[in-house]
Amino acid sequence: MKNNYPGVIVHCSDSSFGNAQIIENWHKQRGWKDIGYHLVILNGQVENNTYLDFMDGEVEMGRDWDMAGAHAKGYNDYLGICMIGVNSFTNKQFEMLAKVLKSLMEKYNWSLENILFHYEISSKTCPNFDKKWFLEKFMQV
Repeated sequence: MKNNYPGVIVHCSDSSFGNAQIIENWHKQRGWKDIGYHLVILNGQVENNTYLDFMDGEVEMGRDWDMAGAHAKGYNDYLGICMIGVNSFTNKQFEMLAKVLKSLMEKYNWSLENILFHYEISSKTCPNFDKKWFLEKFMQV
């Protein structure tokens, strides 16, 4: 596993459903070699209009951690985390994102400055929720 990530970038799938395999298929249809994200946090909707509670907030592995990401131009040396959803996410997803980020901060000795939301480095709105709100509510900072 790579040990020198400068940080992590949080994204959203911009889809109401999905999982790592579905995103990998979408990315390969665009000509990419693999899924662009290293981790995917599910919202319980793997298929359109089908909610599975036991999958809400679950984390799936995406791209191998030894491979550079393909999720943010100029920042692909960062880990990429994708939240399944457009602009509505579940508490289980937010709680898992906080847990994953805290774990990464501890593992890599990061500070909050190492956590970026996609909209901070591009003209996108992704992940479509406010970083300050998330940090205060779910990371208690």
